Amino acid sequence: MLDNIRKHWWVLALRGVFALIFGFIAIFSPGIVFITLLFYFGFVAVLSGIVIIIEGIASKDGDKGLKIVEGLVSIVFGILFITHPGFIISFMLYVVAFWAIMSGIFQIYNAVKLRKIIENELYSILNGAVSLIFGLMILFNVVASAEALIMVFGFFAVISGMLLIALSFKVKGLNKAG
Repeated sequence: MLDNIRKHWWVLALRGVFALIFGFIAIFSPGIVFITLLFYFGFVAVLSGIVIIIEGIASKDGDKGLKIVEGLVSIVFGILFITHPGFIISFMLYVVAFWAIMSGIFQIYNAVKLRKIIENELYSILNGAVSLIFGLMILFNVVASAEALIMVFGFFAVISGMLLIALSFKVKGLNKAG
């Protein structure tokens, strides 16, 4: 295994470079990355749906109808991702926003209700408030929330890319020493 890694140190470096490129694009052009990802997921869903339908038609057991329905649902969602990417992201972020808002409200309610039983309920109230504020921030600016999420992925990719490149040169150095 070590010999293989030594011989192919450049693969790690290339992965790092690709991660850096993706990361910087995601940080500086999050909208482009986001739309590209939605289209990618849409095409994957459509192709997967077609394969699942073929599998359902070819199936000899009782799951034939279920497979065909699964494939059709996958195709419908794939087409929605491709033709209405804004709707899909808005819908997903609204679900997250409402979940965070409801979670925050319930956490605050339960903390107030339990304050006679537990000490330091302030932590639970603060956690609920953070969830509530997070949900409201998403709710009132869905586009910025989506772009911020892509930028977080971008920062992750940049850090990952730098680490992969550093690892590749460390492995390359092992090649000279070994």
